[in-house]
Amino acid sequence: MQTWRLLPPTAGSAQAELAAAEALLVGLSEVRQPVVRWYQAPTPALVLGSGQALHEINPSACGAAGVGVHRRASGGSAVLFGPDLLMQDIALPAGHPLAIMDVSESYRWLGEAWVATLARLGVAANIVSISAAREDRQTLPILLRRVCFAGRSPYEVLSGERKVIGFSQIRRRQGILLQVGLYLRWSGAALAQLLALSPEEAADLVHQMHERVVGLDACLPQLPTPTAIMAAFAESLRDQQQINLEPSAWHPAEQAALTAALGRYAVVESPSP
Repeated sequence: MQTWRLLPPTAGSAQAELAAAEALLVGLSEVRQPVVRWYQAPTPALVLGSGQALHEINPSACGAAGVGVHRRASGGSAVLFGPDLLMQDIALPAGHPLAIMDVSESYRWLGEAWVATLARLGVAANIVSISAAREDRQTLPILLRRVCFAGRSPYEVLSGERKVIGFSQIRRRQGILLQVGLYLRWSGAALAQLLALSPEEAADLVHQMHERVVGLDACLPQLPTPTAIMAAFAESLRDQQQINLEPSAWHPAEQAALTAALGRYAVVESPSP
């Protein structure tokens, strides 16, 4: 039985949480043990993919809503952070058996663990096959490409035909960081209003996202607490991979890396309205 570190759950600003994710990777240089953490953002923030253009957002709408715009280290497109998004980071040191070199296959065990987790919570789910993900990528309408959760990647998790669990990852020499997003409640309209879209495009985007994305609250008669979700994942990880999660504090190397990374995840300069 393996033992992984489990950091305390946090609910900091988007800037702090994005910096903390990077800090886990940097910390692997000194802490050669896999680590898991859970987090939410107390207030909404729009987080863009590393290569996403700023002209795709609506700065006036973001300003009016009090939503800061940040850029993350991983690719993809816009994600709406906030209390309704439960996030999970898993940092694996280079050479670990689950730090698989193939980018797509590195998600397989994680997708299977999340299917088992949802089953424990009462949700029937299935993973996206590599072939289905490739077909989706080729046929996904341009409008939907602006929203990260609207697309499908290998081994992400669906409830019925709608995505309930999304993945991303960052790879560095120290290891890999696997990132998971689960919307407790999904609001496509809240996200669409922050993008640079005409009213007609926004309405179309909301409709299309409703067909492809679902919050956990719509899958169950009663929404489980984040604590219950975390416990269900820990049980699935133990059963499937023989891994125990042991509560742990932040290592000094991780804390130093977090402080050093904060500036890179500050609110980005938005285009003039």
